[in-house]
Amino acid sequence: MSDFETVIGLEVHVQLKTDSKIFCSCSTAFENPPNSNICPICCGYPGVLPVFNKKALELAVRVSLALDCAINEYIYFERKNYFYPDLPKNYQISQYKQPLAENGFIELINGSKIGVERVHLEEDAGKLIHAATASLVDYNRTGIPLLEIVSRPDIRSALEAVEYLTSLKQILQYIGASDCDMEKGSLRCDANISLREKGDKNLGTKVEIKNMNSFKGIRDALLFEEKRQKKSILEGKKILQETRLWDVDNSKTIVMRSKEEAHDYRYFPEPDLLDFAVTEDLINLERSGLPELPKDKKERFIKQYCLADGDIKVLLSALWLADFFEEAVANFNQPKQIFNWLTGPFLEQVNGLDGGFKTVGLCPAKFAKIVEYFCSDKLNNLAAKKVLAKAIVSNRDIDEIIAEEGLAQMSDSDDLTEFIHLVIEEFPKPVEEYILGKETTIQFLVGQVMKRTKGKANPKIVKSLLIDALSKLK
Repeated sequence: MSDFETVIGLEVHVQLKTDSKIFCSCSTAFENPPNSNICPICCGYPGVLPVFNKKALELAVRVSLALDCAINEYIYFERKNYFYPDLPKNYQISQYKQPLAENGFIELINGSKIGVERVHLEEDAGKLIHAATASLVDYNRTGIPLLEIVSRPDIRSALEAVEYLTSLKQILQYIGASDCDMEKGSLRCDANISLREKGDKNLGTKVEIKNMNSFKGIRDALLFEEKRQKKSILEGKKILQETRLWDVDNSKTIVMRSKEEAHDYRYFPEPDLLDFAVTEDLINLERSGLPELPKDKKERFIKQYCLADGDIKVLLSALWLADFFEEAVANFNQPKQIFNWLTGPFLEQVNGLDGGFKTVGLCPAKFAKIVEYFCSDKLNNLAAKKVLAKAIVSNRDIDEIIAEEGLAQMSDSDDLTEFIHLVIEEFPKPVEEYILGKETTIQFLVGQVMKRTKGKANPKIVKSLLIDALSKLK
């Protein structure tokens, strides 16, 4: 791609975290039976009147502030007219000419800023489920409050697009605006991509890509389309402005519709909703309630905990992980040890739970105690992991588990000496090999002592005692 520059813009649809839909009181619960969260309003029956959800507006303002956008003083909704089986009204209530907010940005790790062109509110459509001989429609999602976040064409690679989305997702989760669960459709993304010769300031013919339901899918679709467009340009073919779908099974984009087939949405002001004022009081209230954003938390973590950038990136990847880490460090001030155990044995066990972190009962203070006991040689590595496994769901007292399971580490030299002598007598050949200079044999002998103490012995002390005992046999 050395002769060309890739230009990418992203349109992200985010489901706002409200209990009810944007223009009616129907539930937004995800796993309810099909077509159970619907009413005459969200299905567009004649004579019904929509009522704007105040919570959706508050969350939308919060997002706009977190993205450093300028918020418009007045907003209004418009009808976006089109027919599709999962759109029962044959129109969508959205914003076009007067969005909620404009001209923001997201700063990436490398310091580059990706502009946010606009942020606007709209309602979601339903969901089609394609079966072998028919297509089924579930209207539960109809009327779910969405926030569309449109970037400027400032993204220059597929990897930068994923970095932008990762940063955006973190911000949305940190401020409590959305759970951003892509499997549930809470975060969806369309991409516009074009190529131009390096140095050319004019934009090339853009292609829109849809049907990408993971960050990996977005990256792969953009990489494929980048190569496809370059090949076409080099062959002297014209790039057509069209919408393409990402074919996951065949790892390629396929044509959905051309520019000539694009919809004319015939926007006009929504007659059943008044214009709305976005007051300074509301803006100030949401600004004052903004939590610490990921970029600010990163700067603080660097100064406060002296961890490597890679470690901090892992911690900030999920708000619950960053919070758990901080509470644990507050109870045992060894950030690196807490990080190692948190991102190692702890996450390994969390990932094995059916409900993930939601089913974890272990509080940060008790987790910190396990790490502290390991660092102070009260528990060896194996015993500490056993205690963690016992406590991770139950949140039982750590000392109680240690006593009940007999997991306290043996560190007393007098207690271990007997086991040392037994192993030396039982394994004369490895002992002889060590004496003759094969120093790696010591690990086998340490393992035998650990086996006889049922994993309770302190391996460092065992190794030291063995070396001392064997040196006397030379």
